[in-house]
Amino acid sequence: MGNQGPYTCQYWRKESGQEIPSTESNKVYITVQAPPVAPTLSLHPPHPLYLPGERVTLRCSAPGSDRLQGYTFYGEQERLIHDEVPAPAGGAGLEIVAEMGKVGVYTCAYWIPRSGRHILSERSRPVSLSVQDPPEAPSLSLSPPHLVYLPGESVTLTCSPPRGTPVAAGFQFSRNGGWRITSRSSNAHALNITGPEDSRSYTCVYWIRPSGRKIQSPDSRPVSIKVTAPPQAPTLSLDPPHAMYLSGEWLNFSCSAPGAQEVTGYRFYKRRPEQSSVELPSPRGGPRLEILAAVGDEGPYTCQYWSRWSGRELPSGLSQPIIIRVTEPPPAPRLTLAPPHPVYGTGEQVTLRCLAPRGDGVVRYRFYRQRRGLIADGVPEPTGGARLELRTETGTAGLYVCVYWILRAGREVPSRESQPVSMSVTDPPAKPLVSLSPDYPAYVAGDKVEINCSAPPGASPVQYGFYQNRTPLGSPPGNASSWQTDLQANTRNTTRSFACTYMELIQGREVPSYASDPVSISVFPALAAPSLLLIPPHPLYVTGETVTAECVVPAKPYVPRAHWVLRDREARPEPPEPRFPLNVTHSDSGTYQCGYSTELHGRHLRSPPSETVPLSVTDPPPQPQLSVDPPSGVVSEGLPLLITCTAPGDTSERRCHFYKDGAEITSGDTGSEISTMEPGTSFMNSVLSILRASPSNTGQFSCGYEVNMSGRWIPSPRSQAVNVTVTAWSLPVPLVAGCGGAATALALLLLLICLCRKKTAATRRLSTSYWKSRELRRSQIARRSTDISGVNMCLQQMTEGGWPQAASQDWGLLPKLPAEGPRPGRAAGGAAPPKSQNKEDDADSGAEFEFPDIDPTYAQVTFSCSTFRQGQGLSDTCDL
Repeated sequence: MGNQGPYTCQYWRKESGQEIPSTESNKVYITVQAPPVAPTLSLHPPHPLYLPGERVTLRCSAPGSDRLQGYTFYGEQERLIHDEVPAPAGGAGLEIVAEMGKVGVYTCAYWIPRSGRHILSERSRPVSLSVQDPPEAPSLSLSPPHLVYLPGESVTLTCSPPRGTPVAAGFQFSRNGGWRITSRSSNAHALNITGPEDSRSYTCVYWIRPSGRKIQSPDSRPVSIKVTAPPQAPTLSLDPPHAMYLSGEWLNFSCSAPGAQEVTGYRFYKRRPEQSSVELPSPRGGPRLEILAAVGDEGPYTCQYWSRWSGRELPSGLSQPIIIRVTEPPPAPRLTLAPPHPVYGTGEQVTLRCLAPRGDGVVRYRFYRQRRGLIADGVPEPTGGARLELRTETGTAGLYVCVYWILRAGREVPSRESQPVSMSVTDPPAKPLVSLSPDYPAYVAGDKVEINCSAPPGASPVQYGFYQNRTPLGSPPGNASSWQTDLQANTRNTTRSFACTYMELIQGREVPSYASDPVSISVFPALAAPSLLLIPPHPLYVTGETVTAECVVPAKPYVPRAHWVLRDREARPEPPEPRFPLNVTHSDSGTYQCGYSTELHGRHLRSPPSETVPLSVTDPPPQPQLSVDPPSGVVSEGLPLLITCTAPGDTSERRCHFYKDGAEITSGDTGSEISTMEPGTSFMNSVLSILRASPSNTGQFSCGYEVNMSGRWIPSPRSQAVNVTVTAWSLPVPLVAGCGGAATALALLLLLICLCRKKTAATRRLSTSYWKSRELRRSQIARRSTDISGVNMCLQQMTEGGWPQAASQDWGLLPKLPAEGPRPGRAAGGAAPPKSQNKEDDADSGAEFEFPDIDPTYAQVTFSCSTFRQGQGLSDTCDL
């Protein structure tokens, strides 16, 4: 509207380089007026797009105006396609048939008369005509695609639009030519086949919604579904058939199809409570399935098979179910190795012990080595568990485990394997070398031998061991390589074998080496000690005696080569023979031993010394003195003869011997009797009493005595000889008989006094047998005294030492000598001895007598003289 007004024009011309304008033209006046309001254009039916062949009406409506004279329709690029007069009801319509060539944008306008001209209105808002070909028919497929189906199977009908088709907005499935079974947005429909009634032909369509309009495709080609009955169910079996299985145990299922039909495959199923079946992998090569039981594998198991029919492998019905119960195995036992070492040498004894955590109900144990290789059943032990004893070898190295079994649900259930224990076995170190020191060709019992062990070069011994006859001797402390032993042997020869080993540290353990080659020796019995004999055997020898010393060697098994003698453990010159004489002197006193030497396989051997034998040497006793009563040596026939032998006195035990013309006189020979009086302070007397001398008593008398020294009676030199002469006797017989009777009466009187009086100074008990023998002896003497011519009264006086000596010829009563003290058996002061002592003294006597009180200093006798010893009891009676 702002362009209204007058308009003029002019031009320019260029002259001499300068633009010269012309004069303005005449004026022209322009009047501008707004066109009529645009009409409204619409499509009927109103679709965002149209299919080819569909009829479409373009309807143009102008706003209310009475002056409207006509309508004009425009196509693409403002191309006029049609002029239309107004419709009776107002507006104008243009009907066209939709086709691809008419696709485009359409507008319309109308005109009215103004100022003599037709004024065209503004164009309507454009409308778009879209034309699209209809979608192609889909394809219908079955999954799984079978020619025949079984009741209970599910088949999926899939409706697939052609490739390149816009996304389908929905699908429809129909059965038997139009009977719709479902409409859905998914292109798949799952059909659960229940029986033969599902045998039909099926089609599908789909539709699209381009620009919001639903366009349906043509029907797909029909597909047919055929339903048949399934094959007969198979039989399922389980091996091993147990009521309970262990986790980790292998189970074998077997599925058997009935009849002789062609079976193309088998399948096994595991059904858990309230869950669908789980399909297990098909077995390879046959109707068997091996599974490893686990705790989650409990439940029923079934199987089925497939047979070919109508070109399809049809599954059979499910077999009867087999219910599997799975339990965890018992807890693992504890396996130990004894002795526990990091490494073992070959030949060692090893014990494996297996112990269950709870020993109740265990039925057996087993041991395994490396990948469950069974070794053996265990040997039950009293304290529980089981053991297996092995001897280590190179092949026994490895890992060992053990298992035990308990009863569960009537089945022996194995436990878990124990923690493995490792046994490392190594060859022992190289053998050492053994030697002996000293090295003898032969040995005897008692020899000390040092066994030396030398390890090979490069070895590192930490300890050595020594053996005798394969029996261990011991091990020295530290790494000492020697051992001392004492050889012993019986009475027979023996052979000893010595060997050694050493310990080397391998993996922290002392491993023994191979044993050395043995060194064998012969051990002979030790040389037995000889016996030293002194011949004659005496405890004491007298100077000048000849003694033979004999070294007695055992008979076997050695032959002596030489002998040797020790005196006071000092060697003497070796005697050439086993016997050697000695003319003993005081210098020969001492202890003696002997021995011998021999040869054994070139070895010089020396026996142990014999037991010590003492050789004691003493001088002979002094020579005694012989006296005769009467001193002249001349005695009348029939009278008594006293020969007294006097020796130096001491306390030793002695015995006296009398000799006539060199022959020994024994008591009783020719009416003689010998008595010995105990020694005094310096002498001892022995008296030879001849009651009645006769001419046969004429001769040369001598005496000697023996002294008991160390148990041997050693004789003294004989006294000097004394000559005795017996002459004829002339006294009358009545006188002799009277003297003899008087003497007998006196002896009986003295005996009666002795029996009736009690002792006051000492008590002496004598047996009745002793007194009877004395009385009998006196009676015999009395009877023999029938001739008085032989009477001789003697009175003996006791010395202070208690020994008798010849009294003087005074026939009267001599004064008494004082007693030397209380006598044994009676206390000082005259008290009687204790009763217990009396009983002890009378142990060997049949009757008890108490000796009368007698002064022992003097005794008056005739032919028989009874001598009493003060302090020692009654002595023997000597006949004078």
